[in-house]
Amino acid sequence: MALLRFPARLAPWLAPSRYQALRQQDGSRLLAYQQHLAFYEGQHYLTPRRGRSNLVVNYARTIVDKGVAFLVGRGLGFAVEPARPRTTGARGLPVLATAGGADDPDDARAQAAEALLYDVADGCDLDVVDLQCALNAAVLGDAVYKVFWDAARRQVRVVAVDPAGFFATWRPDDVITLEHVDCLYTLTADQALTLYGLPADPCTGAEVVESWTAAEYRVEVAGHVVQNGPNPYGVIPFVHIANEPVPGSFWGRSDLADVVALNRELDERFSDQADVIRFHADPPIVFRGVEDHDSLTVGPGTVWDVPRDADVKLLEWQGQPAAVQDHINQVLRALYETAETPRTAFGDSGRLLSGVALETELRPLIQKTLRKRVRWTAALRQRTRLIWAVAEAVGLVPPQSYAGLRPRIIWPSMMPTDDAFEVRNNVQLVAAGLRSRRTAMDLLGTESPEAELQRVHAELATLGPVQTLSGMPSDG
Repeated sequence: MALLRFPARLAPWLAPSRYQALRQQDGSRLLAYQQHLAFYEGQHYLTPRRGRSNLVVNYARTIVDKGVAFLVGRGLGFAVEPARPRTTGARGLPVLATAGGADDPDDARAQAAEALLYDVADGCDLDVVDLQCALNAAVLGDAVYKVFWDAARRQVRVVAVDPAGFFATWRPDDVITLEHVDCLYTLTADQALTLYGLPADPCTGAEVVESWTAAEYRVEVAGHVVQNGPNPYGVIPFVHIANEPVPGSFWGRSDLADVVALNRELDERFSDQADVIRFHADPPIVFRGVEDHDSLTVGPGTVWDVPRDADVKLLEWQGQPAAVQDHINQVLRALYETAETPRTAFGDSGRLLSGVALETELRPLIQKTLRKRVRWTAALRQRTRLIWAVAEAVGLVPPQSYAGLRPRIIWPSMMPTDDAFEVRNNVQLVAAGLRSRRTAMDLLGTESPEAELQRVHAELATLGPVQTLSGMPSDG
């Protein structure tokens, strides 16, 4: 068979662009993203059941949304601590040196770094960004943050990047460390003309490829290199989070990976039940020996004149009905167990439960969330360090302003808590000298403990000692 050859002059037009080549190389991952997103949106049937019910009971979306709510639904907090030099304690074990005084420069740097984090969080509605990234991770299997300096707004920003436009290479011996990132997106024709002065097809727009390494930054728009130079930040400003790690892979697994088949089975069996109910409520009529039956009126009190040898009857169920409901219950149980989302999480425990009993019933969902928190904590610490690096690179703060500081992520309780009990518990720990006021305020959700403590001391200086929950007067 002869091969079809194209003239050499057509090669530039036939060769895929870098944008297209990257998408083709990672086509299987992008296809999985597309399939999981479609399933989350309720597109469950591969082919429609012609003439039959096509019910969609979207447990997949509910399971994902509940998992996202448990992970980041109550927001996150930040704390920054100075990494003090280690000293040797009893039995030769290394311990952290004691905290410095009020004028300790390390404490002042930590306070400034923490204030910057909350300024960035307020400036870009970071709770909303976290919610979007958590949803991307649960549905697609991956989430990506980008940290950059917005010159127009003059602030450090954090945004959620579509994982379908994120293409990365990493160290072969360390799948966490990024070596090269390509970020793909599309500009409209007006945006391409305004930003870069390049014409673009009004229908398809302009394909953009941002390429990042620790040393270089390159931007290609519609096949034209518009920027190629050193990386302005000195680091790759992306953070990738794998939802459920796949052994030996950089990319994560979607929460829907094991849910799709079970949810499809539920859709079909619920549809079968609906068909049975519909056929019993309005059963088909079987005509035998009647030629012109299309014009016959069907309804109460209707009289038909049919030939002597004709037969008319309703189509009825013959034999033992299938145990559809038992099968549905078994599939539902398998769905709850596979998704680690117990029935109680859907608000139907069937009985009143104490706090401990409720936590026990929700243990599978809590354990799944705790696994995710381990990975998210590491990623959010990396994001914090990127915020500091970008702030230093653009001159927002002097270089090395935040060197040696340790960020800490404060996760809220997943279960309903008794606020009064938590306050009393922290008061007792502070009174016993087992916990600092600052740590107690962090755990109780105070955004800036240092500023709040200053206000407390100012009030004490003005009003005098007040009675505390421990029953002892406060001396400030």
